[in-house]
Amino acid sequence: MISQLLQFLFLAILGANLVDAKWLSVIPNAPVRSISKVFGIPTWLSHIEDYDDDAMNATTVFSVVCIAVSTVYALYYLAFIYVPTQARGRQSIGPFNTLVMLYLIATFFATFSFSVMSVGRIWASFGVFHNLFEIALLSHIMFRQKSIMQRRFVATCFIYLLLTMFIVIIAPWPLDALFFKFQGLATDFSLSIDLGRLYYHNKSIHRKASVGTMIPSSDDEEDSDEYTKECDLLIQQLQQQQVEQEKQMDADPKKVMSMMVPVHKNISVLYTAALLHAVGNALVTFSNHFYLWIIFQFIYAISFPMYAYYCIAEPNASRVSFYKVDYAKEALVMVMGATLAGVSIAVGIYNSGIKL
Repeated sequence: MISQLLQFLFLAILGANLVDAKWLSVIPNAPVRSISKVFGIPTWLSHIEDYDDDAMNATTVFSVVCIAVSTVYALYYLAFIYVPTQARGRQSIGPFNTLVMLYLIATFFATFSFSVMSVGRIWASFGVFHNLFEIALLSHIMFRQKSIMQRRFVATCFIYLLLTMFIVIIAPWPLDALFFKFQGLATDFSLSIDLGRLYYHNKSIHRKASVGTMIPSSDDEEDSDEYTKECDLLIQQLQQQQVEQEKQMDADPKKVMSMMVPVHKNISVLYTAALLHAVGNALVTFSNHFYLWIIFQFIYAISFPMYAYYCIAEPNASRVSFYKVDYAKEALVMVMGATLAGVSIAVGIYNSGIKL
């Protein structure tokens, strides 16, 4: 362990010497960056076309307030309304929803700090946690609800934080901003893709249950893998619930039944929120125009309250079925996310006229 740490420090020192790491270092012909009006420190923002300071501040503050109110209400609902009413032993929101709530909290701090100091190296200390919980959600989907407190998972997250911030600190402007934008945009695209897969997977299960899909017999189950049995059991449970509801309606036609929204419809809220956030982030990467920044900031006021709504509508994610993991497909998702991020940044560099 000590030898690994020494190797890391050696590489860090070597890397710092190679790039001449300084807080205010820049590459030749780098665009002029703006200065934070509050702290007087360099930011990652260059000239924004048709910029209006009042409109930008109003949009940013509105987004921060929307995220804060929705997050606080979701926390209140889960802690003081939902959890206390559950039976002993079931008083939990589950690891997936825990990650969603942590993602919301991290996003609030990232947006609030952005409104105070603007985006930059110092702000990255807050923004990196927003990206971290996107990676955590991706990992949770990939490994199908394994504990978020496993030692390997925690260690991986810690290494991500150290490595990302180390590169941000030593890389000169604008390479520091480009690197942070690339890894953030790649995770945005990857998360939206995987949440889309999760949505269509649960929608497929709901459709099979609705049309009365035949469940394999005990003889067939011997040849089925564990994942197939899990899906079959879930379909059977959904069919039984539908039969019981129909019996209750037949027994008392005047009785008003409260029907639960199918789980895939709640997941579609997450999918839409992630997709909106990724598209908004890509827009300000394509071009540094003021109206694109307004759209990007305003999308925060839409997408992240949608995450909070999901946690209220689906408090513990126990109904969510995670698709069978195919590591080749997951690798393809990562490649697609990185490719989309790279193309977005390339278009932005071309439009801005930056020469690296």
